[in-house]
Amino acid sequence: MTTAASVSPLGETALQKEQERFNELFPRLRDAFLNRIFDLKPHRAARRLRYLIFLFLLSGFLITLTNENYALSQWARHLQDIFWYLLIPSYAADYQGSPFVNFVSFAWRAFTDPHTLQYLPVFLAPFFIALQSAAIYLADIFELEEVRVARSFVWEVALSGSDETIRISQGEIAEKYRQSPNYLIGGPGKVVVDLDSVAVFERADGTPHIIGPTGKELGGKATLEGFERFRQAVDLRDHFIDLRDQDEKSPSVKSRSLDGIPITATDVRLVFSVYRDGRKPTAEHPYPFSKKSIEQIVYQATSRVTPDLANPSTYEFSWISNMMGLVRGELGGFMSQRGLTEYLASIGTPEVERLRQQEDEIRQEIRFFNPPNAGLQSVPTIPPAPPFTPRHQISDLFNEFANKFTEKTRNRGVELRWIGIGTWKTPLESIPEQHLGAWRLRSENIIQLATRPILGEDVRVQELSQLIQEILLRFGDLTSRNLDREEIITELLQAYKSQIKLAWDLFTRRNTFPPVFLREALRFLNRLLAHFV
Repeated sequence: MTTAASVSPLGETALQKEQERFNELFPRLRDAFLNRIFDLKPHRAARRLRYLIFLFLLSGFLITLTNENYALSQWARHLQDIFWYLLIPSYAADYQGSPFVNFVSFAWRAFTDPHTLQYLPVFLAPFFIALQSAAIYLADIFELEEVRVARSFVWEVALSGSDETIRISQGEIAEKYRQSPNYLIGGPGKVVVDLDSVAVFERADGTPHIIGPTGKELGGKATLEGFERFRQAVDLRDHFIDLRDQDEKSPSVKSRSLDGIPITATDVRLVFSVYRDGRKPTAEHPYPFSKKSIEQIVYQATSRVTPDLANPSTYEFSWISNMMGLVRGELGGFMSQRGLTEYLASIGTPEVERLRQQEDEIRQEIRFFNPPNAGLQSVPTIPPAPPFTPRHQISDLFNEFANKFTEKTRNRGVELRWIGIGTWKTPLESIPEQHLGAWRLRSENIIQLATRPILGEDVRVQELSQLIQEILLRFGDLTSRNLDREEIITELLQAYKSQIKLAWDLFTRRNTFPPVFLREALRFLNRLLAHFV
């Protein structure tokens, strides 16, 4: 019974509304059905092959019905014999031979009859033409040299599925698998990934599929879907890099100090790996990794621009080279933020400590020569050593840098595990003269300030301190006169001898026997001067 409620406000009946809904949902049902049939998974491909064989046999059966010798009644009679043979014991006892053998023999004669075989090209020709056309198109899309590879791939992805396997080890695909359709085009197929590697594949819709070590997979292999293509493999092991000018790929780090002087860090060694997100190695997973870090390494890789070549942009995946470049940039920045004297200083903590020891010795001598009630002048403050960064502190700095580096480069998927700084090298022959002169003047000023006299009121002791200071200044004067090495040594020995002789006279005027070390010093200097003469 139809009521008023069955009619919508727009004048649409319930039947019309359901029909409209059916018209909307039926295309979705049809598309879902077709997607299920033509799914790219390997087991779907094998199912399609069974469907095709069934349709082929059904078509052959329908063709045989057009022959009088193989009419439908003949097929029905053979099927009747099989059922009666199975269901009626008396019929089975009187039956001569086997109804199953008779049916197979009859079917074979029907399908191999010339009347039936004449239609065979009608079915096979379109099939192979379509297969070859699809293979040529696919080979052109993927720029394959051999159509055979594309034809094999089309057959596998469309009908048979594939158990063809490729192997990934040490972040690379073995050379013997590089002509496989699984590598050149994509799945369906299998892949074996060793413990030291991880591989990134891309499905047909573009989503990444990260496959780690496949030891726990069924048969030790992971399954690739249709058109699931290999993108990149990454080596999960720790990588050791030496920057020591061994070849073009491992040049030392070159930069300039804050004052513009060229400087090189040689024998730089670093250890890095894929970012592991704090995971510890285990027996089952000796090289842990984060899937997100693998995606970042692969999809943030850059291409090399080659404007002079036919292909202006060349993709060369090398996350190891990118890591080396990043560390080189950070180390070069560290070198450029400090002056040369900060890590090649001529006056440092050891020299300042020796100056303090020397002051203590001079204090004791002053107390020895001055009257007991004589006072001492205030001792000037020794200037601190210039800023200096020892190598072990630089290593500590980069140990801290390793932690900061991991945080900084987490979005790149890598982490620095250790870095060691070797030797600082300065090309002295290329240092500008003004830089060298300024550096030398600064060092001499520090020496003069650190060795100024701190004696008491005794004028003779102050004069002795000034003479000692003159020896230090004498060296700078001799080097500036471009004298020979032996002449400089002889002049310095004469200056030291004259100062020690003055100290000897100072002891004799006090009616004090000179110390033993003073006599040994004079004897030593006399022997050296005689050698050079």
